Amino acid sequence: MEHASIEEIFASIQGEGPWIGQRHIFVRFIGCDIRCRYCDTPATARGVNDGADNGVCRVQKSPGSFDHDRVPDALSPPQLTEFCSRLIIPGPSRPIISLTGGEPLLHHDFLAAWLPEIRSRFHIYLETNGLRHQAMEVLREMIDVVSMDFKLPSATGQRPFWDEHRRFLAAANGRRIFVKAVVTADTVLNDILTSAKIIAGHDASLALIIQPAAGPLAPDPAMLMEYQNAALGIIGDVRVIPQAHKILQVP
Repeated sequence: MEHASIEEIFASIQGEGPWIGQRHIFVRFIGCDIRCRYCDTPATARGVNDGADNGVCRVQKSPGSFDHDRVPDALSPPQLTEFCSRLIIPGPSRPIISLTGGEPLLHHDFLAAWLPEIRSRFHIYLETNGLRHQAMEVLREMIDVVSMDFKLPSATGQRPFWDEHRRFLAAANGRRIFVKAVVTADTVLNDILTSAKIIAGHDASLALIIQPAAGPLAPDPAMLMEYQNAALGIIGDVRVIPQAHKILQVP
């Protein structure tokens, strides 16, 4: 049976993007294929059984509790379904599972086995760095919403991934998708313009979310306005949205 390495499972508000404020059940996968200098979840970049928790997954006990169980981080699909189900809030809303990380699409074989089992009970929201287009093609019909990062080289300290992002947009076509770009004090205008042009070349109606980094990497507010103005000259929906969960100090 397939297993996936999971860092934590918990319920909280969605703190990023246009679905900000929704209640989500977060499944944080271990492992990432890039190292962004602004990363706020560096523990998930570790390899399996190689990190601060030494192979342990933290699982919230109930949606109204901040207590956690600690279980081995290699979980099977039935185990993950059980842990997510304990975080459902009774009522009329259909619960939303946010696949986050790290990079969830590194676990595409596991997701291909697990997601069909839970599609009738949960909405599936994917948070991804937008690089693994082949995995997205395989999983596309199993996912409802795609939160796709554009990794701006001036912000990440990595090489440009523009071609990968173009292919990923094509692979995710037909899903509800938006693009998020983290902006730091080092971000350059050309990266914003390139992002907007790639979006316009695919679907000019997609939203671009400019997300300011926090702490010492935070951009000047005037930069945010300048970059929004510039992107609005190319596409019609550009929003500046900070990480609300950090402002509210919720998990």
